[in-house]
Amino acid sequence: MTRSSQLSGSQNPVAVERAHRRSRIETAIKARGANVYAGFLLPHLRPDMVILDCGCGEATITTGLAQTVPTGRVVGVDLDGDSFAAAGGYAASIGLYNLAFAVADGRRLPFDDATFDAVLCHSVLETLGDPANVVAELRRVTKRGGVVGGASVEYGGIILAGERTAGPRRFYDIRQQLWYAEGIAEPNMGRRLRGLFQEAGFSRVEAFADYISYGTPDLVTAFARDRAGECRDQQLLAAVTRHGISSVEELVDLATAWGKWGEDPGAFFAFAWCRVLAWP
Repeated sequence: MTRSSQLSGSQNPVAVERAHRRSRIETAIKARGANVYAGFLLPHLRPDMVILDCGCGEATITTGLAQTVPTGRVVGVDLDGDSFAAAGGYAASIGLYNLAFAVADGRRLPFDDATFDAVLCHSVLETLGDPANVVAELRRVTKRGGVVGGASVEYGGIILAGERTAGPRRFYDIRQQLWYAEGIAEPNMGRRLRGLFQEAGFSRVEAFADYISYGTPDLVTAFARDRAGECRDQQLLAAVTRHGISSVEELVDLATAWGKWGEDPGAFFAFAWCRVLAWP
């Protein structure tokens, strides 16, 4: 048996790692893809559009946008380009070649005026101290007749149900305090979206809200497990104790509380995303 044949198939470590990487990306796309998070924008897209995904992160949404415009083109930009190689490799592996990436700041986009037919800005504005500057840039790079879709978190709309919700509610109180203390994000940015886009001079702005829900045994269990993991995260523990928001002991107790909540057959969680569609 030759070395090449020995290394072929499932025992080839390179092939195994490539398969694992692809599986991870596909799982992420399924959980956080365009259909889930950009569904409000998809009906406004045509197959030949040129689209910008501003703040694309791991490009799970970006990939879906590229599939939606097979004769068009999608550009994903983010301040952190570490995930671009993985996203680009996955896109190539499924024959998706209308996707490009660039490291860029949404407050100073490296594109000419009226470059794009459509723009998406998801989970970005809440992380900035000057979101109005980004919204102005989104309007600048969008063609007349084009459309901009934005989405931001809104913690005021959280729904938590079950017999043991005190611990999970305290967790979200701690998270919001930490976001403010560290300047991580504005947890109630969603309610501000319509005003931000109106003030930027868009001719037409429509705002609404959708929910991401966790209401099956598998989803509730997985969600509780992830939140319990957050409570045990060493960086989170250090940050909340540094700011005097909570203690290690309380976070350990909250991890246990999440586990108990996840076992409750009546447990339910729903999270509000506010969306906006705006036309220059």
